[in-house]
Amino acid sequence: MNIKAGLYIGIAVVVIAGGALLAAKGKDAVSQAESRKQGMLEAEQKMIVYDKSPGTIVKINAAIGDSIKQGDILFKVKSTEGAEVDVPSSDDGLISRIMIKPGDQLAQGMPVAVVQKTTYYADLYVQEGEIQKLEVNQSVPVHFPYLKHSAQVDGVVSSISAAPQFASLRMTREKGQADLSMFLVRISVNSNSDLLPGMTAEVDLNEIAD
Repeated sequence: MNIKAGLYIGIAVVVIAGGALLAAKGKDAVSQAESRKQGMLEAEQKMIVYDKSPGTIVKINAAIGDSIKQGDILFKVKSTEGAEVDVPSSDDGLISRIMIKPGDQLAQGMPVAVVQKTTYYADLYVQEGEIQKLEVNQSVPVHFPYLKHSAQVDGVVSSISAAPQFASLRMTREKGQADLSMFLVRISVNSNSDLLPGMTAEVDLNEIAD
């Protein structure tokens, strides 16, 4: 009888220890998942607006998809006074849209093109317990886990919301726990040949020191 009791106690100890280990591993996995923040890579777009006196488009120097530099002359306009006016690009980037054609009449304030800037960004939601790790202009490693070679680039925190955006339900809820307040964080990265808008960008907050 004593042998059986000892055997049962031993089995119970093993089961309890195993359960505690699995629970600890489960909590660790949840913690890791909460620290990995993912967002979609987006391209910043800049509208070019005609800000000179009224005139007529006489020449278009750019096409959709062209790479341009700040100051490049995109359009030439003949003003109503007969002078030729240049319309330059205000940013580096790619021409993603042209909204006018030769012969069109332009008035001040009319949009003429859209430039996709060379800076990309991803918006992440970070819980209040981790937000103190980040500050504006801070450099952070950004991972792109679904690229074949799992690329990493340096990103910069460009903005942090001044107030929580929403409350997120905890992945594990224990008695007395409240939901988490989430802050919107924008991470900017420079574009390169490997990165495309729509890719998944990930920041692991465990890689950032408090």
